[in-house]
Amino acid sequence: MSDTETTEVEKPQRPSFVALCGRVFRSDPEFFPQVEYRGQTFYLCTDACLGAFLSDPDRFFAAHQKTYHPKNSA
Repeated sequence: MSDTETTEVEKPQRPSFVALCGRVFRSDPEFFPQVEYRGQTFYLCTDACLGAFLSDPDRFFAAHQKTYHPKNSA
C-alpha cells in the first residue's frame, strides 16, 4: 500500500429511533412498543407509555408532539 492510500474501516451502524416522547434510542426498534396512529407507526419507550397512549391516544399524542422529532431517513 502506498503512502497516499488510506483504508477506512466502517463500523457497523447501530439501529436507532426516536420514541414519541422525543428520546433517542440506539437499539433495534423492534424490541420496543409501537402503535399505528394517524397512518404512521410511532415507537414508545416503555409498556407504561404504551398503556397511557392506548387509554387516550389523542391526549397522549398532543402532550408529546412538541418533543417528537424523528430523524430524517437518508
